[in-house]
Amino acid sequence: MEKSNAHWKAAHPLLFITGTLMVGIIMASLFLSPRHSPLNAITIIAIGLIMLQAILLLPIHSLFRSLLVLLILLSWGVSIYLATQEKNLIRLPYPKHWVELCRNWVVQKINASIISKEANGFALALLLGVKSDLNKELLQAYTQLGIIHIVAISGMHLEIIFKNLTRITKWMPRKKYYLLLELLLVLAGVWLYTLMAFASPSIVRASVFFSIYFIGKFLQQSSLTLNTIAGGVLILLLFDVKSIENIGLQLSYGAVLGIHLFYPLFHKMLPMDNPILSFLWSNLCVSFAAQLMTLPILVFHFHQIATLVIVSNFIMVPLSNILLYSLVILVICPPLFGLTIIMGQWIQYYILWINNCVRYFYEQPISSSFKMGFDKIQVALYYLVLWLIYRWLHQKQAIYLLYLLVLIVGYRLLKLFSLV
Repeated sequence: MEKSNAHWKAAHPLLFITGTLMVGIIMASLFLSPRHSPLNAITIIAIGLIMLQAILLLPIHSLFRSLLVLLILLSWGVSIYLATQEKNLIRLPYPKHWVELCRNWVVQKINASIISKEANGFALALLLGVKSDLNKELLQAYTQLGIIHIVAISGMHLEIIFKNLTRITKWMPRKKYYLLLELLLVLAGVWLYTLMAFASPSIVRASVFFSIYFIGKFLQQSSLTLNTIAGGVLILLLFDVKSIENIGLQLSYGAVLGIHLFYPLFHKMLPMDNPILSFLWSNLCVSFAAQLMTLPILVFHFHQIATLVIVSNFIMVPLSNILLYSLVILVICPPLFGLTIIMGQWIQYYILWINNCVRYFYEQPISSSFKMGFDKIQVALYYLVLWLIYRWLHQKQAIYLLYLLVLIVGYRLLKLFSLV
């Protein structure tokens, strides 16, 4: 635990920088016209760099120095907004030919091994994000139950690729050049899969996250999750500043933040020695922590929430992980002695069984979505309440419960007199 806010900020520089830049971008989007010339952005950045250099060299009071740095970062946020109205700051070439060769090879192997149209379409959607052959009714069922992220290519898929690549490279000697080779191999594997999955925004976010984490590990830097998340957001802003308004980005990083902050607190509330019960409890804690942080985003944008979202995620996420591992093994397995055909048949039965389970739960009356709505003030209050609960659970100080009680009573009084 950090000794003070200054220590905490010093340990999370990327979080502080990215948060301030985002505030500057939001302020610019609210108060400035996008017609401003990009030259204005260049001028702001140049002046900010000169001022920052002066701040670091001149003997200035620490409080005044902090305020100046804050203002410079806010101005850079404004400059990023101005400079990205016509095109993104950074563009990278897309190796279309090589990516399509790899993708077509995977598709051909899935088509030759999984015959059922429904199972084949589901496998391609799960592994590569190819949704053209996915059953629309089934897609609606997954959406209704709040587990559509299983079908969408996301960090869950990339985590399996990342973990297995690091397991394979563990045999390499722990020397500098071999560690560099391991870094290049892992990053190449992660980004090859990302491009094969059409570089959808969700998997690009996950790829950036894993890349920052693994590069930091190679450089022997402290792997603070909040810093890694903030670094990913910062890179995405430089590529596409409009991604800050993307619902997928909000949900992705909201879920990661929820798991990072609340999962350890929930998990240690009920320690278990039984490995099976411990696994089930851990899975439930992950699901609940992610849903706790993403709930207001879903309600604000969609005005409804799936009633079985926690239960369905608790059941379906482990089952889908097994399926993903099976598909990866099927793809890399050589077609000897009809082994891939046998594996494809078993995977086909497994996919059809999972989909039948989803259809069963979807047809139950309790699976219907619960209608509700949040405005911006209620979303802000929700996160304020959540922050107070987190501080209470983390620091075990009853004063935060008092703050929480005052906040709730004050809000209800304002509602009573129709002031909010």
